Amino acid sequence: MTTPASPPAAASSRRSLRWELVVTLAVTLMMAVVSLSLATEVLGRRRHDAAQQQQLSDHVQGLAALIAPQLGSGALAAAGRGQLEPVLRASIGTLGIEAIALHRITDRPDEPPRIAVGLAPPLPPPEPMDKPGGTRVEDRDGLVVVDRALRTFGGARNGGTLVLRVIARPAPWTRTQDWTEVAVLALGVGVVMLVLGIGLIEMQVTRPLARVRDAVGQVAMGNLRAQIPEEGPAELQSLAGSFNQMTQSLRDRVEQIERQREHLVRAEQLASVGRISAGIAHEVGNPLAAVLGYVELLLDPRSEPELGETQRDMLERSRTQIERIQGIVTQLLHYARPTRQQLVPLGAVAAGQGLVRLLEHDPRCANVTLNVEGDPDAKVYADPGLLDQILRNLVVNAARASNTDEPDNPRRVTVFVESDGETTHIDVQDSGPGVPDEVRDRLFEPFFTTAKAGEGTGLGLPICQGLAQSMDGALVLRENGSREPLPGARFPGAVFRVTLPAGRSASDSG
Repeated sequence: MTTPASPPAAASSRRSLRWELVVTLAVTLMMAVVSLSLATEVLGRRRHDAAQQQQLSDHVQGLAALIAPQLGSGALAAAGRGQLEPVLRASIGTLGIEAIALHRITDRPDEPPRIAVGLAPPLPPPEPMDKPGGTRVEDRDGLVVVDRALRTFGGARNGGTLVLRVIARPAPWTRTQDWTEVAVLALGVGVVMLVLGIGLIEMQVTRPLARVRDAVGQVAMGNLRAQIPEEGPAELQSLAGSFNQMTQSLRDRVEQIERQREHLVRAEQLASVGRISAGIAHEVGNPLAAVLGYVELLLDPRSEPELGETQRDMLERSRTQIERIQGIVTQLLHYARPTRQQLVPLGAVAAGQGLVRLLEHDPRCANVTLNVEGDPDAKVYADPGLLDQILRNLVVNAARASNTDEPDNPRRVTVFVESDGETTHIDVQDSGPGVPDEVRDRLFEPFFTTAKAGEGTGLGLPICQGLAQSMDGALVLRENGSREPLPGARFPGAVFRVTLPAGRSASDSG
């Protein structure tokens, strides 16, 4: 029997960066505080010992100056202990002095040094001094030994040198209570620094990283517009900037893929409609032509017997519907088959004005005011027939959309021409209520229409969009409110924009 493999230890135990940083900071601060405290203690002890030695040396120097006048010309023998001991005894206990002795060191090798005056425990004899007035300070087993060669008036009797030796036990630098106070103070300082360090880590590290984590989660959920504020330390600012650049690149890539998908869907629709149109042209077009011919024969006034009024009316209605079906078949063929183009420079305003003059007498544009505005010098590089077909479809649709239920809303359609020298924009705007938001995305789909039954097939806009793209242009529906409402209109209307090159493009020249 096999047992399931256990997950790796690294995957099962997830450690928190916050706590790792806090522990690292705590250990670092503890080591820093301990090291600083020890260094302070060592330096303080050295200065304390040096200060005590200097004080002791100064005291011995003053003591030597006090007793030196009593030691010249045999005064030591005459004075004896009676005069020197009270002077020396007064220093016992001062500055930790435990013993004082006056040694006589002769120049004879066979005569050891002897104590002339001594207080407290016996002292080891000092080493000979080089010259009178010199001072020597030594540390011996925790004691400070100060030797002072005395200057005597008249010289030392029987030759040799008088040396004043003082042995002192310096006061300790620290006590147990002092260490306790230092530990408490160090702990307090460490705690304060730790709290400040944790706050700094939280503000400068963990919170920015939490924002990065949240933004990454949003991207994982599909929100490619997630952004991270570029603030904090330079490294985190760089990380946030790189993340924002990444999301921007992802958004651009997704938009590019979406556009490519739309082109592929449109191409597939075009291919499907093409296959359907070919079949319809063969299977429907020919029988329709025959039926239409029979209807025309029946409607011929020379036909026998003569038709009655009711029969003629029914045949004329049948002919109208058959012609409508033939028109749909023709539109399908135009949508599916590539149109042969002959691109030439055209005046955009002149083309619009010529179309308006023709449509003024079209029943579909009756009672509609048609205008063309813009730069008369604006040019487009397009096929005249295809441009006329596009603008005709857009103006007729706009005239139909301007027919509202508002009696005081004028029916107007205006063609605006704008050019920047390289590209020319032709906007067709009506005075109607505009295109509802729920149908804007489907407006250029084949067979989708907002017109009433019998008024449209849903192929006009897709055909016009394909014609514009075939001339290196585009046809789009602009956002609501992109242009001011037409004069007197209560609604902003819909605005369709045709964009075409103003001159010969590189693809055409090639």
